[in-house]
Amino acid sequence: MVNDTTLLLDLDGVSVIRVERIQDGTRRVHLATADETARACPECGVFASRVKGPATTRPRDLPYGERGLVFFWHKRRRWCGEPACLRKSFTEQIPQIPAGRG
Repeated sequence: MVNDTTLLLDLDGVSVIRVERIQDGTRRVHLATADETARACPECGVFASRVKGPATTRPRDLPYGERGLVFFWHKRRRWCGEPACLRKSFTEQIPQIPAGRG
């Protein structure tokens, strides 16, 4: 899936909601999940249809430019719908920003 965010940041699976410039000149970039596969349970692979609630993470180690960017990823915590799965809920993730990095 290629979108403008992919072209700008070389980051597939998310899209830019908005960008803010903070006082020190750093840009704060707000991202949203754009890849439907991010709703697959990382334990069992079943696609979740129920949202548990919102979650915001701060992916790091995503360099861009001299000033740098501060990322805020607004994603969803989801319920796994597979009764046999031990993981009951999870947050959306994409291969370039796995859980624990964002």
